[in-house]
Amino acid sequence: MCIRKSKFNGFTLVELIVALMVTAIVLSAVVTLSYALSSAYESTSDIGEKQAGVRYTNLRITELIRHSKLVCAWFYGDLVVWRADENGDNQINISEIVYIETGYSNSYMRLLQFTPNEGNDWNISLSLVQWPYLKNMLSSRYPQTSTTLVEKCNGMKIILDKYPPYTHIVNIIYNIEEDDRVRTYQISANLRCRASHLIDTSNRLVSQDDD
Repeated sequence: MCIRKSKFNGFTLVELIVALMVTAIVLSAVVTLSYALSSAYESTSDIGEKQAGVRYTNLRITELIRHSKLVCAWFYGDLVVWRADENGDNQINISEIVYIETGYSNSYMRLLQFTPNEGNDWNISLSLVQWPYLKNMLSSRYPQTSTTLVEKCNGMKIILDKYPPYTHIVNIIYNIEEDDRVRTYQISANLRCRASHLIDTSNRLVSQDDD
């Protein structure tokens, strides 16, 4: 009786090496593609987030300026705005002023407001609002709310058509880096509710009832 032995042919060393090389190339391509997609997603997400921030900032500042009564002062990177006459007394209250802060280096934009209680919400004169150190004094006495609109930018410029309190138009220009490129944005707003009738010839804010 004759028994036949079956032959089992295995892979040669050369074939194994070629297979390993092909596998390495495929894995390398997969990793590269995955990294590229991840980077593209992060870049797109970052740009989208910045664009949303820009739209919100432009809308917030534009609405603030349009509905403000006066641009009171501009100094040391601060634009001081009388945002509204909430109690209708034709005078500036502490809670009614807003500081648009850009800092000494013009590298950010944020809003600063003070929230005294009703009994401490005093009227303050226009000349006092124009005092550069009023913010420091108020900060030491009253709670404050700070809202950051642009966290990091460069080249920010505030351009006014006239010096406060006679300002009609406010332009703010700033640059933001997006996807390794610098983009320039501009906010332009006109004071529609400007209380010019309350400013006398001595650059003081007076009530309509005053002579």
